[in-house]
Amino acid sequence: MKRPRLLDLVKPGILSLTAYQAEEPRPGLIKLDANESPFPIPEELRRELRGALDQVDVHRYPDAKADRLRSVLAAQFQVAPGSLVLGNGSDELIQLVLLATSEPQATVLAPVPTFSMYELIAKTQGLCFEGVPLGPRFEPDLPALIDTIERTRPKVIFLATPNNPTGTVFSEAEICKILAVAPGLLVVDEAYGSYAGRTMLPHLVDQERLVILHSLSKIGMAGLRIGYLVAHPALTAELEKVRLPFNLNSFSQTAAVVLLNHQEWIDAKVREVIQERERMMDRLTALPGVETFPSAANFILFRTICPGGELFETIRQQGVLVRNVGSVPGLRNCLRVTVGTKAENDQFVEALVHALR
Repeated sequence: MKRPRLLDLVKPGILSLTAYQAEEPRPGLIKLDANESPFPIPEELRRELRGALDQVDVHRYPDAKADRLRSVLAAQFQVAPGSLVLGNGSDELIQLVLLATSEPQATVLAPVPTFSMYELIAKTQGLCFEGVPLGPRFEPDLPALIDTIERTRPKVIFLATPNNPTGTVFSEAEICKILAVAPGLLVVDEAYGSYAGRTMLPHLVDQERLVILHSLSKIGMAGLRIGYLVAHPALTAELEKVRLPFNLNSFSQTAAVVLLNHQEWIDAKVREVIQERERMMDRLTALPGVETFPSAANFILFRTICPGGELFETIRQQGVLVRNVGSVPGLRNCLRVTVGTKAENDQFVEALVHALR
């Protein structure tokens, strides 16, 4: 019997996909491409962190349920610990939700453009992804969204608010209207919620189909890779069945507990980013040939009259790395810049002005 070729062993649906592309770190560049916090941990906090990490027993498996970290998060959001599921980044939690709820060929829906992992993870599991275009300035198109929900009956709806890469938000009233017609789960991704100053958490009390995603990555802990999900305990109990054991390592758990106990430092840096975002928005909006889009996140999306790829390269040659999102449908000639420190933002604007010339 003739054996199949190596790639014949891979599912056709996987072969047709493109892997998520993360920009490789480049020494010497100001890094404004990944929506991270620009602020390093202060030395006093670093000493406390080193002391805690020194106590980690590397020869032992980590706490399987991350109970200590779970308790800290539950207290912070005033929810029961059983309402939380912790993941290796919110990506893993997206995967868990789809694994637990969606049979092959079920429909997963999201407004687009949005976080690419919704579609990528759905398709790797043999699910159908339905994207509903946002409005001309990436505002929610609620009639189109509700019409598509009623037509396709999705098992899971992902709603990123603030949305990546556009920075736009859905109002509380709009989300409630979507909940009212959703036949399955509505996952509200609040990864950037700290910068918007709003959350759907209070609605969990009377909305059992609502799932809320959060992340520590955007508020200064991207290197820990910790995301968490808040939902009805009956649902989280089922999600725990498909969560791989020991998914959060001991170092990340320990570091997160230490840092979350300094919430005042985190909040201060979030406020600083918000102030810089507004200052950057004013400067970018004043530039000829630049169209900015409203943002409630820690980044700004803008479109230029210049070819986006050329502009991206010119900015990078001046030592600043931003994200070129021009290949995404609907984002032609668009770039996304993370809000950095004041000095970093000033250097970016200078590089952009030079590139536009």
